[in-house]
Amino acid sequence: MKRTVSFFVIVCLLITGCTKNEYESAEGGDFWLKMGDGSIVSTSDIDYYVGSTHTIYLKKEVPYFKEMGYNHRTMAVYVGNDKIYDCELHSSLSSSFIPVGTTVFPSFFGGTDIIRLNFQPSFSPDSKLTDPRSDRRIIAALKKDRLYHEGLYCEIQSVSGSNGKLVLNIELSNPDSFDYYYLDPGKMGIGLFHYFTNGPYIWGDPYTKTFTHQETVVEPVPWDSWKKEWLSRIKSGERKKISITYHHFDKIPAGSYRMSFSFPGLYKVSQKDRKMGSGRIWMDDIRMEKVITIE
Repeated sequence: MKRTVSFFVIVCLLITGCTKNEYESAEGGDFWLKMGDGSIVSTSDIDYYVGSTHTIYLKKEVPYFKEMGYNHRTMAVYVGNDKIYDCELHSSLSSSFIPVGTTVFPSFFGGTDIIRLNFQPSFSPDSKLTDPRSDRRIIAALKKDRLYHEGLYCEIQSVSGSNGKLVLNIELSNPDSFDYYYLDPGKMGIGLFHYFTNGPYIWGDPYTKTFTHQETVVEPVPWDSWKKEWLSRIKSGERKKISITYHHFDKIPAGSYRMSFSFPGLYKVSQKDRKMGSGRIWMDDIRMEKVITIE
């Protein structure tokens, strides 16, 4: 009888252990990264993750990203024992071509302590490719370890244009529990603001000619410097309407178009300078797209 009870206890422990491991792997595990050379970026290496742009901020630079020649190198995203998806590494300086699927572009301007996870959908109507970056296991793991920040969101509200002038109205929102400081085009001027971003781009469907601004871009002096005077604060829970006027824009015939625009973040900011009071400097690009009508 004693042996039977002991055997029963052992079986129960084994079953419980298997169930726990399986649960931790699927739902309760930690978020971590495995590089192509076998090195690991663990949960403890991560400072925080920005959900709106899928950007990982690390506590220190990763040696794997310090070498050039990113093409054909890989990185895998894990939660517990489950591999959620693979990424190919590409240098943002090597090509303007963005491959379909999930990719990593180590930040040349932000430092190799910042990892930007990108997803390029397929334009094939038969494609079943989906964006894996917001997998519920990833979000749950990051929130469990208090590494998840919502980040800023930006939306194109309206566009109007005629005779080489275009007015772009956007709305910036901050759902996080702390403030952000963002690049303010009104304070910087259109030329300096567009040193940090490209576009807006407007094109017809099917894709034909692209229309964009012809403003003179102004480079900071020195090129990698920045000033607090360029920044404005958006408080926690706040929404801000921002209007950007282009006085030199390609003339666009009346019609329906697609428009893309990236609201830029600041870069070349050291870790010690990224916090301002109780807030943070916004350092990510927010990519937007919208169908617009030019009358």
